[in-house]
Amino acid sequence: MSHATLRALTVPAPALPHHHRPHLYSRPVRMSDLDPMNHVNNVRLLEMIQDAHVDLFYLQRGHPGQPGQPAGQAVRVRVIYARHELDYTEALDLRPEPAVISTTVSTVRRSSFELTSRITRGDQVFCTCVSTCVAYDPAARRTRRLEDDELAVLARHATCDCLPSA
Repeated sequence: MSHATLRALTVPAPALPHHHRPHLYSRPVRMSDLDPMNHVNNVRLLEMIQDAHVDLFYLQRGHPGQPGQPAGQAVRVRVIYARHELDYTEALDLRPEPAVISTTVSTVRRSSFELTSRITRGDQVFCTCVSTCVAYDPAARRTRRLEDDELAVLARHATCDCLPSA
């Protein structure tokens, strides 16, 4: 399934205070996600979380430059992953209902931030992942400071008033 198809499954965020708005991403469980024990493989769970992060940073409606948005270059949050810490709480199986990946920004520093993502279906939590992301300059091959437009994207989903001052 392409990212365009997955993007169409994105769930709108609920009406919450601006700085407590999680990014919600809906994704069906596919037969190819299942392992021999007939539940979603742990590597596939991390891929589902990364799909949600791609949607958050690159495909989300409202980014300038997307169809139907003002002309200009879209904000691209350019990061590399430094760490993923996953807690598996229940086996995710194949059902008609999609899994929902809820992601919030929990910590922001000058050149890094943490995302907390949960894979759920209804009230069931299958996996919680804390990802440490580091702003990266691929041309210089080194870390860099987060830019103001990147901080603005992070602020939309922050669970705290934790953005660094300039």
